[in-house]
Amino acid sequence: MRNLALWILLVAAAGPLSAQDQRDTLPRSKELRGRIEQRFAERVKEELALTDEQASRLKAIATEYGGRRRGLRHRERDLRSALDAQIGDGATSDPDSVARLTRELLDLRVEYAESWREEMGKLSPFLTSVQRARLLVMRERLIQRVHEMRGDHRGYRHRGDGH
Repeated sequence: MRNLALWILLVAAAGPLSAQDQRDTLPRSKELRGRIEQRFAERVKEELALTDEQASRLKAIATEYGGRRRGLRHRERDLRSALDAQIGDGATSDPDSVARLTRELLDLRVEYAESWREEMGKLSPFLTSVQRARLLVMRERLIQRVHEMRGDHRGYRHRGDGH
């Protein structure tokens, strides 16, 4: 539990890094993400009692889908910013633009959820249904804790924390 708390603090620290100079923070953010992912992978391997082969296969699949979802989250932020600009206080909304942005945001949520389903399907040949379910719960709890540590109460919580 102590390691988990430390790990969560590291994730929470990643948020403020983005406010600094891009050239300076990008390498540190990637390094931090790498350390966090390594610790989580170790914990998953232990708690799910994975063999080295299972852990290796899981890592490859998780890396592929994690990168894909990271791209979706970036797109989601862009869509939310554009939508906020359209419907924010004092903004003059273009109904067609608002409709398009809303539709794209909803489509993005579906795509995000489908990526989880696809990933779980790719894990099924070598993880049991119980292992997959436990992995999903571990990820959801981690993401929820990260949001709590960041004080992130707004936004699209499609990453496993209830929305």
